[in-house]
Amino acid sequence: MIGGGAGSWFLLGYLLFPIVAIGGFAGISSLVFVIETYERRMINCGVMLTGLVMLYAGVLVGCLLLAMAGASGGYALTIQRSAVNTAQDLLSPYVGPITVASLVAVAGTGLTIYGMATAKASKP
Repeated sequence: MIGGGAGSWFLLGYLLFPIVAIGGFAGISSLVFVIETYERRMINCGVMLTGLVMLYAGVLVGCLLLAMAGASGGYALTIQRSAVNTAQDLLSPYVGPITVASLVAVAGTGLTIYGMATAKASKP
């Protein structure tokens, strides 16, 4: 991740958010709709809520940090005319928090899938 330039980070932050926020959550919503409506199974709300909150928070924080890192690195390169090494030094502190946010999003996705997979048949 540190090998990419500031523009890549900025673009990735802004592209991932609509893809995951719109596409991912629309996919999850459609799966939940099918499970609850057509399969007549009840999803564990506690697991799903925890998973969705973790997924949303991880994606939001990760994308914001990617965009902030890309903007600060791009500013250093283009406006301040700094060296590439200086821009890389600006990006490196963001690697750890972005990694943690990504892991939170992955854990939230796992909990969401687990919540859908363990849905129990509802009583008629």
